Amino acid sequence: MKTYQTQPCAECPWRRDVAPGRFPPERFRDLAETAYDMARAQFACHKSPEGGEFGCAGFALRGAAHNLGARLAARAGRLRFDAIDSPFPLHDSYRSMAIANGVDPDDPALAARRDPD
Repeated sequence: MKTYQTQPCAECPWRRDVAPGRFPPERFRDLAETAYDMARAQFACHKSPEGGEFGCAGFALRGAAHNLGARLAARAGRLRFDAIDSPFPLHDSYRSMAIANGVDPDDPALAARRDPD
């Protein structure tokens, strides 16, 4: 990813104040690997075009700490954590965001993620 949103957008699933259900639970199961330790795949903003994806601000703020792709992007200067902020309440982790969006808490896709809960 070459760029990142600087704030979560109006429909960002990482926002606690956005009603869940805009995206099916399967999508969050498929993207759970972005929260796995040392993952290279990153959680793209749903507003980015296919083939020209840019990073989700919610992911950068709450899900990117153990993501190798995000850490390499930060090291290369493509991701500046200090330039991303949220005036909105965010889920604390990928797990809490996925569960809020319909993924079963016992789903195996959530087992390998590395986050605070």
